[in-house]
Amino acid sequence: MSLIINWFRKRRLSKDASDVPTGFLPLGSISSVNVVMDARDPAFEELKQDILSWGRENGLKVDIFYIDLHKLAKGELLITSIEKTITRNDISWYGAPPKEKACLLLEDGADLFISMVNSSDFLIDYLCKCSRARFKVGRKEYAGHGFDMVISSGASEQPGSEPQSDSREVFACMKSFLKKIK
Repeated sequence: MSLIINWFRKRRLSKDASDVPTGFLPLGSISSVNVVMDARDPAFEELKQDILSWGRENGLKVDIFYIDLHKLAKGELLITSIEKTITRNDISWYGAPPKEKACLLLEDGADLFISMVNSSDFLIDYLCKCSRARFKVGRKEYAGHGFDMVISSGASEQPGSEPQSDSREVFACMKSFLKKIK
């Protein structure tokens, strides 16, 4: 079954992958940013405010998109905008997002793509590789990733190791590195 799933994933990626060259861009060359967040992140609201205030401080147009893959209980509502949220029900059987939601993120011409989702799922890989942004930053390194820069928590997942940094600390580190790029 995994051979079939991988075939469909590769086929979808080959059709939708961006051909825009990417690389490091100084903050002064960036005017718009697309950010993908995990709606179930424990620091969701604080991280969202950090991102929006960073955008205002730097004169950037920031669009935030959400991934919420948990199963909604009966009567439970999303905490994010349905237009900008990819839910569990939206994902195809092989893990791809619906075209109509992906297009909002992928085809708006943002200069910077930031994934704050600490995952290497096909969904994140697809969004990164298909984004037309000229600079891509992510949280999780994996074989074949499409990020130009990866900022991870750095904590190993071995027993007795330090707990992983939260997403706000990772974003603070991203901001610091982005400021240093000349």
